[in-house]
Amino acid sequence: MESVNKRVIVISIILALFTTALVFLYIKDATVKPDVVEYIDVYVAAKTMAAKYEITEADIKKTRVTKEYLNTDAVLVQADIIGKRLKESVIEGEQILRSRLVQEDNFTLAYNVPEGMRAISVNVNEQTEVANLIRPGDFVDIIASFPLEKQDIGQNTIINLGISQTVIQNVQVLALGQDLAIEEDKKLELPKTVTLAVSPKDAEKLTFVTEFGTMRMTLRSIGDDKIISGDGTIKDDVMGDKGVIIVPKQ
Repeated sequence: MESVNKRVIVISIILALFTTALVFLYIKDATVKPDVVEYIDVYVAAKTMAAKYEITEADIKKTRVTKEYLNTDAVLVQADIIGKRLKESVIEGEQILRSRLVQEDNFTLAYNVPEGMRAISVNVNEQTEVANLIRPGDFVDIIASFPLEKQDIGQNTIINLGISQTVIQNVQVLALGQDLAIEEDKKLELPKTVTLAVSPKDAEKLTFVTEFGTMRMTLRSIGDDKIISGDGTIKDDVMGDKGVIIVPKQ
């Protein structure tokens, strides 16, 4: 009888210990802190933007995503986005990826042509290109010169006096030769061409000048965007009547 009681006591102790262990494990599991979710700030498109679009501050917005949803190529610094152009279109809400941005050293000429303008190249020499002192980003005016022309029409002779006139103003220089930018310490050889950003109509004017007349560039000072008016200059404006002798026909 005594051995039976001892056996019951041992079994009871074992069951008690087992129950205590179960309770301990339950309480431990119930008090374990949940996994901490890590959030990261990332910039996304505030609107859909087309390829070649130049991004402004208003075009992006900051949002928070969990680490698992962060694209490894996402740009996390705003300054690395503003002012950059897109290689391809970006949809509203899409993370701004570094691979979608055009780096400055990969710009093609098309990225630098202002909206609504056209790029056109003209042949230059040291005289027409202001002694090789013009640089990409400068602004110039175009002076056209045409010689005196005579044309007989019926009983009349039409005389077009030789004239020089500023025909296009405040034109942006896009490139010298094939250089879109010039390093400060680089020795620049005289380019064969200068590429300008002009309106479609001014592109026609510039083509006409280079085909039928002569052209000079005049360099504008920084910040000068004033448009002047004038009727051009003929020989009389320079010399007047000095040295002119009228001899009657015999």
